[in-house]
Amino acid sequence: MVLLSTFLFDWCQWLQHTPLATTINESVWLFPLIEGSHILALPISVGMIVMFDLRLLGLVTGTKVTNQFLRWSKFGFAVMLITGVFLFITQADKAYGNPFFRTKMLLLLLLGINAAVYQLMFYPKMSQWDLAGKTPAGARFCAGLSLIVWVGVIVCGRTMAYEF
Repeated sequence: MVLLSTFLFDWCQWLQHTPLATTINESVWLFPLIEGSHILALPISVGMIVMFDLRLLGLVTGTKVTNQFLRWSKFGFAVMLITGVFLFITQADKAYGNPFFRTKMLLLLLLGINAAVYQLMFYPKMSQWDLAGKTPAGARFCAGLSLIVWVGVIVCGRTMAYEF
């Protein structure tokens, strides 16, 4: 475990000193553009996921609208992922030791597992239970968990930014 920790720390230090990280850090406009894009993609990604989760919980209606939400959510998530990687490489050694960053990464992993469970177990049958008007308890659980964990990701992400 100590060997892995040392390796990861060394890798983070190397990553932060790559030419790409240095270019982003030294640019007057590049870092703010990346950070701003990351933050502006948040409502596109997470906001659409929230609408979909609220629909699964029965608090919002409309199948066509929520399916369109998922398309936008994927776009927003792609922007957040790409910009998040760029932000990470510019502050990799600080992020490595930051408990908020580590918690955010664990929460994102949990969200990925939750989304995979939903996609594999519930989404293929969504049209059937959508017609019946009864969302399965498992799908509602996935939606509720998603909402709670996304709040944690956002809180950790914003708190992490103040630690750097």
